[in-house]
Amino acid sequence: MKHRLSWCALFLIACAALIFIMRTTGELPVILASHFDAGGRATAFMRRADYLHLILGLGIGAPLALVALLTAVYSRASDMKLPNRDYWLAPERIGRTRDFLVVHGIWFGSLLISMVCYVHWLELQANRQQPAHLPDNLVYGGLILFFLITAGWSAGLLLAFRRPRGT
Repeated sequence: MKHRLSWCALFLIACAALIFIMRTTGELPVILASHFDAGGRATAFMRRADYLHLILGLGIGAPLALVALLTAVYSRASDMKLPNRDYWLAPERIGRTRDFLVVHGIWFGSLLISMVCYVHWLELQANRQQPAHLPDNLVYGGLILFFLITAGWSAGLLLAFRRPRGT
């Protein structure tokens, strides 16, 4: 199987996320704070069972569906919008280009699952307080880290598709 390490990492991250979410959702109140304003005050609530379905769908289902879609598209694509596309889509390189994009899609899916686990952890922290309060420094810190990693990932993709020197 191609990309065994990447697929194994995604599988392990998804399994760990599933276990983490399933084991910790029971710690939440039956009716939990699910939305917070800029000051961290709860502004909306939902049932724990609904939250569990939502977080599993968004946290594991959506990223896995995205990876499956990207894999299906990139595995067969012959015409993609890439920098230096004529070079990277040449018959002798298109296989490596597809493989590279599939692997990067898998790792991005892993990043998304990890981010949703962080959001779930924030929900746990917020709902342990009375009244429920979301610490904004943890929210902003997590968002900044996520965006920095995403920016680095995007820059890595762009750099990977530079035309090699001498070609």
